[in-house]
Amino acid sequence: MRNKMKWMLAIGLLSCSAVMAQQQSDIMSVSASVNAERAVLAVDKNVKTMWTLPSQALKAEQWLMFTIQQPGDVCELDLQMQGINKNDLKGLLDIYVTYDPMNLGDPVDYQVSGNDKSMKVKFTPKYGAHVKLNFKSGKADKPFSLKEVAVFLTEKVLTDSKGKVTDRPYMDASLPVDERVESLLAAMTPADKMELIREGWGIPGIPHLYVPPITKVEAVHGFSYGSGATIFPQALAMGATWNRQLTEEVAMAIGDETVIANTKQAWSPVLDVAQDARWGRCEETFGEDPVLVSQMGGAWIKGYQSKGLFTTPKHFGGHGAPLGGRDSHDIGLSEREMREVHLVPFRHVIRNYDCQSLMMAYSDYMGIPIAKSTELLQRILRQEWGFNGFIVSDCGAIGNLTARKHYTAKDKIEAANQALAAGIATNCGDTYNNKEVIQAAKDGRINMENLDNVCRTMLATMFRNELFEKNPCKPLDWNKIYPGWNSDSHKAMAHRAACESIVMLENKDNLLPLSKELRTIAVLGPGADDLQPGDYTPKLQPGQLKSVLTGIKAAVSKQTKVLYEKGCDFTETGMTDIPKAVKTASQADVVVMVLGDCSTSEATKDVRKTCGENNDLATLVLPGKQQELLEAVCATGKPVILILQAGRPYDLLKASEMCKAILVNWLPGQEGGPATADVLFGDYNPGGRLPMTFPRHVGQLPLYYNFKTSGRRYEYVDMEYYPLYRFGYGLSYTSFEYSGLKVQEKPNGNVTVEATVKNVGGRAGDEVAQLYVTDMYASVKTRVMELKDFARIHLNPGESKTVSFELTPYDLSLLNDHMDRVVEKGEFKICVGGMSPDYKANNEIKHSVGYSDKKKGVSGILNYTHEFGADFDLSVSKVEENLLNDQKTVWVSVKNGGTLMDTGKVEMFVDGKKMGDAIHYELGPGEEKLIPFKLSKDNKQPVAFTTKYKMVAL
Repeated sequence: MRNKMKWMLAIGLLSCSAVMAQQQSDIMSVSASVNAERAVLAVDKNVKTMWTLPSQALKAEQWLMFTIQQPGDVCELDLQMQGINKNDLKGLLDIYVTYDPMNLGDPVDYQVSGNDKSMKVKFTPKYGAHVKLNFKSGKADKPFSLKEVAVFLTEKVLTDSKGKVTDRPYMDASLPVDERVESLLAAMTPADKMELIREGWGIPGIPHLYVPPITKVEAVHGFSYGSGATIFPQALAMGATWNRQLTEEVAMAIGDETVIANTKQAWSPVLDVAQDARWGRCEETFGEDPVLVSQMGGAWIKGYQSKGLFTTPKHFGGHGAPLGGRDSHDIGLSEREMREVHLVPFRHVIRNYDCQSLMMAYSDYMGIPIAKSTELLQRILRQEWGFNGFIVSDCGAIGNLTARKHYTAKDKIEAANQALAAGIATNCGDTYNNKEVIQAAKDGRINMENLDNVCRTMLATMFRNELFEKNPCKPLDWNKIYPGWNSDSHKAMAHRAACESIVMLENKDNLLPLSKELRTIAVLGPGADDLQPGDYTPKLQPGQLKSVLTGIKAAVSKQTKVLYEKGCDFTETGMTDIPKAVKTASQADVVVMVLGDCSTSEATKDVRKTCGENNDLATLVLPGKQQELLEAVCATGKPVILILQAGRPYDLLKASEMCKAILVNWLPGQEGGPATADVLFGDYNPGGRLPMTFPRHVGQLPLYYNFKTSGRRYEYVDMEYYPLYRFGYGLSYTSFEYSGLKVQEKPNGNVTVEATVKNVGGRAGDEVAQLYVTDMYASVKTRVMELKDFARIHLNPGESKTVSFELTPYDLSLLNDHMDRVVEKGEFKICVGGMSPDYKANNEIKHSVGYSDKKKGVSGILNYTHEFGADFDLSVSKVEENLLNDQKTVWVSVKNGGTLMDTGKVEMFVDGKKMGDAIHYELGPGEEKLIPFKLSKDNKQPVAFTTKYKMVAL
């Protein structure tokens, strides 16, 4: 039997070589440093037309770059030139072949043959999608032309050691995925494996093994590469809609534009729970609550995946609570805090959606950089939650393990080994593609077992999703506006999303909505005619962003005079036009001021961003001279409406005192201006609600609604505890009343909650009914309140609707003093209202939770009678002997005989000593998991397996 198995294994390990042939590749797009409009003449297959470099251009470096139809191993260029001979070519020309146009790498070493009119440039095949011809400065003094260029790729056919074509078992789609993975792994060299996990604007693939590429995009609020795709509201704005269905539809639209661009994977959505408004990346999140982030993020994933695309939720995990709001400065979050808050959205989407990939964070988990955290990336993510996709590193995170940041690795080889052990399969950055690291893989200094394991995760994902059979991926033409981008229907959806996201914070004396017949409106501020779309925005098309000024001008009557003055820059503190703005304001009946963040496309140069990735603030005062501008204009006595165009909460304490009305339109996407005008003039009734708490002062931070009880006082000596505007808050042009709370405990432990919401005002509008739960007494300290569910509903004047929610025992569970998940019987306060409940920040704070205005929300006490908890049974299921080595596999069964899903871990002890790593699990009632442990076949020592409360001997 053993010899037979060895023979079968040898059959699977065919020695492969390659027979080379060439095929010409079509060129998809071309660009140039000069005479760009004529660059296409070098690839039009007409030798009578040409791209020319004039004499005056030769004093500087010049280039021609083209994208080929399908990535592959480029091996030859045929150049037909005029004005240059082949002997001079090599001194003049550098050639780059790359998959990543932003990272050219080294030029190829080439040889020139042929004649002066038709030159054949040959080099060792190099994989890429882009070829750049770089003409050095000062090497030619006479003009020359490129008539035609042709690109040739190697065409490889795999053969076995006898020269016969193999059947490539892994290309047989009928085989099980695992079998295909192992077949392909057996054919891969260490260099092939390193090539597989190298990232360069996606996964480049391995053509000679038929491994397909995977193209990717950042898609937080639209297709962010190239130029011309629809720009939707930034994620925090979508969080403010509290609308799952709308978020799903927006993601579907982004998905359509992704498919059109031949792209497969999105590095989105962001599932960080943002707990500090100083953090620049708040704008990319859905807010500060784990349930809101879970639901909105899940809706985004559902919509995007419905188009057959890959999602990559990020940044796993604990990234949204940095120390002092400074990006990636670890605050030392405990396991309890992580499991109660920051891991919740990731667990939700991994368990409910088939996420093909996931991006790890720059931050730490339990003192370990996540780039090397096997606890988080292996035991929790894979073993507990069952994630079976591949892990992407955030850009530079693996290299950060060296002295560049974390000092856990002395060099990139050690950093690569740490990351591979953690299971990171794709490296955005400079480690897996480092020459020394690749050489280390070839000579055995990279752990091959770990390298194989990460390759398995990626290959299995490719096979499961049929990419070997029908891969849609093609290189992006960065200069092309693809058909279907920014369509009328997508513009309409972006407009609707922007409308639904707008939150009204103040409306004194019912100033809003404004009449369209006003005589004069002054529109002031740096954002008034400069709409900010947010980070990860593509290069802007002329006129694509519609500003608030544009929206107002289009909305008002012909008789209304609209005055505009910028007043100051977003950030500059030097010269301003504040006096001009004050003068303009004094001439108006009403003033609209658009102030806030500068956060826009990376292609927009010469701006200083105040928000977005790695743009954190120390204070939350409006940047630059904006606060000074606001106060000066308000001093005129004119009614001022503040539009906060921002990617985070700001300190609006003074604004709330001075301004007649305040709207937050966030970073509202390309249709943000008209949408804001719709709200200003009453064409749309604002229904957005705050996804983050607005503090009174930056000194209160971190400040979020779902805090835990204090051991002393809550307030400061010089400031009260309460926020300025609390989580879930938002005003409307109509009024809603709540009544008829009904709470029922069902026999299975579920709890149904109902309440009636009535529109008692004179306008139709949207209300967001929010369900909060307070666990009054528990074995551990719990949060003062927690959002559990929500529903955005539309009500006409006088109309009533009943909102219904159902809570499961897991929704009511906690981690007790042993870190076991349980449901404890006792009192739960149930609140349903249009915002998070009131409270008195004093002793007995939980007793004060509720709605001081009984019409704005209803509350009651549930005396819950059930108790739930897990009970894990442990047994040895079977023992298998491996005939090819001296090991046996012991399969240990863990089964949850209890009543609640929970986590745990199994450890193996041999002769009283712990062996290997603990294996984690998460099991619901009645679920079982078989866990394999490796043991020497000749072991005579006693063997035991343990969980937290059980032990079984072999």
